[in-house]
Amino acid sequence: MRVALGIRLLLVLLLLALLPVAFGVYVNETSPAPTTARLAGRCTRYCEAHACPHATRANSPAYFRLRPLYDATVRGLMGGGRQWYAAVNIGFYLVLLPLLLLWLSYGVLRNAVLIRQLKARRHA
Repeated sequence: MRVALGIRLLLVLLLLALLPVAFGVYVNETSPAPTTARLAGRCTRYCEAHACPHATRANSPAYFRLRPLYDATVRGLMGGGRQWYAAVNIGFYLVLLPLLLLWLSYGVLRNAVLIRQLKARRHA
């Protein structure tokens, strides 16, 4: 019983983990090809490097509030130098954060199962 429950929890976690991957594939397949050129009609990677000229306080107030956080994140990831930026970025966002979220999700699901079991024992 306990092993089957653990396998079921891991299956749920795997499906939850695959959901953002599927969304990422969808976005990458349906988006226009990336470019570093400045385009008047939409944001490109030019905007990422040069503070988006499309954003104004009227159409994107969140951009102006979050830009300092973005800049601080980039500085933090570059702490080891420019040559380590990509490796630290991948390690943090594609390894560390997903593992943390999986661990937290497993804990929540495990606690939910334990609470249900305790309730069932109390009512039995």
